Amino acid sequence: MDRVDGWKGPMPWKDNPDNPKYYKQMVPTTRKPSWGDFFYWVNEYYSHGEHAVIYTDQRTPKNLIKVINTDITDSESNWEMADFMEDNWQRNVEGLPRIYSFTRCEVQSGIKNPLQDRVATTNAPYVEVMRVLDMDKGDELAMWVMEKADYVGLTHPDLTKKEMIDRVASAAQNITERTGELISDLRPPNYGFRQDGTAFIFDFNVGAHTKSQSPLKGESLRDYYAKRIEINEKV
Repeated sequence: MDRVDGWKGPMPWKDNPDNPKYYKQMVPTTRKPSWGDFFYWVNEYYSHGEHAVIYTDQRTPKNLIKVINTDITDSESNWEMADFMEDNWQRNVEGLPRIYSFTRCEVQSGIKNPLQDRVATTNAPYVEVMRVLDMDKGDELAMWVMEKADYVGLTHPDLTKKEMIDRVASAAQNITERTGELISDLRPPNYGFRQDGTAFIFDFNVGAHTKSQSPLKGESLRDYYAKRIEINEKV
């Protein structure tokens, strides 16, 4: 696939990963990111969860690429998350990770094959990982490039446990206030911290919530989220 900027291969990593011009060069302002861009960016298999597979970004160790199949039939959470990220990835919502690129595309060999190959060349349980994506022809993938947390879970060395819980709760509160969505699944593997101590949440669920998963009458959002974080941290 030819790029409109004329580039034929992966862009070499520059010295400063925070240079805002870097990503503008990678995705010209004349168009949205496409699966062809992600074809160049996806590097090595990193990890997987119940609904997503994570890859490293060959341009920088500071970012990760998350891939989900929005047409998974056993849950609506993937397309709800894809809609959420598509609506908010450019809004700079405090509490979310920095999202540098987002795209949705139909499963086709051009992107399916490298996603499979990047797993097959590692010691990861290939069948288990591929079952997460479950890519059939005609399915829709959503992919986004996000910053990688310096510390995952309640592990920041310069903060107390209470300080970390408070900061993650504040991040969740701000996401809800900015997007109107109540979020859940605030487990330690799903949030983290930057070096400066700011918290962000990179994996969560949106959509319908049960009564037990909603704030009590008179309970503040921040207190509600802090309580959920404490409960999930002990599980």
